[in-house]
Amino acid sequence: MIVGELMKTDVVTVSPSLSWREAAELLLARGISAAPVVDDSGHLVGILSEKDLFRGLFPSFKDWVQSPENYLDFDVMEHHAADAMGKKVVDVMSTRVITAEPHTPILKVGALMVSSGIHHIPVVEHDVLVGIVGRGDMYRAIMKQYFGMGKSDAT
Repeated sequence: MIVGELMKTDVVTVSPSLSWREAAELLLARGISAAPVVDDSGHLVGILSEKDLFRGLFPSFKDWVQSPENYLDFDVMEHHAADAMGKKVVDVMSTRVITAEPHTPILKVGALMVSSGIHHIPVVEHDVLVGIVGRGDMYRAIMKQYFGMGKSDAT
């Protein structure tokens, strides 16, 4: 089985200039946990996940190095959590993006997910975003394809 048979093609994308709040609202409203980040030309420049948005609530590593005591003061952190509202997607998105192509075997993509800890992989063809595949989709497909587990397509 290949990723092209499994990927979702109705992909919600976000712009790097979108606000943290708008991005969080979009993911919540659409019931998704990640969205590829594309620039004005439609090129993939990153990925934004719930984890990235959640990380935006906390001091950055640079902030922690400069003032580690603030990272342990949860009252200060509570006070500064609202600072996330001033951030943009570009401030919190992951730029380390692993991609696949539609013809990539699902076991290869599964291995990439496991080895990298990434849960969503954008699917590109000729540098154009054509879909996305999530860890749950991969898990179910692999269990069905290789072990006969899960729901059958026959009704």
